[in-house]
Amino acid sequence: MKSTTLIATTAVLAAVASTTLLAADRDTARNARATGYDHGMQVVANHAAEGSRAFGWRYFSDPKTRRAVVISPQGDYYLSRGKGLRWVAGMPAAA
Repeated sequence: MKSTTLIATTAVLAAVASTTLLAADRDTARNARATGYDHGMQVVANHAAEGSRAFGWRYFSDPKTRRAVVISPQGDYYLSRGKGLRWVAGMPAAA
């Protein structure tokens, strides 16, 4: 009987702790959307020379959450969550 109580108590504590972590992550995302600025992102320097293919690209990274954003010179946004870049938004095509 004691082992069942111990397992149940451990499960409840784990559930409470994980709920708190998820709520904190949700609050961070909500604040970033409300202010339009993600304070965890850091600028990654791009020293590409004018005329090279990498010139004009902007890079941002948040090592804590393992995210990165790349913005092309044309305004296309790419997001990486550790599994390569994925296009997420861009400038609307001219009509």
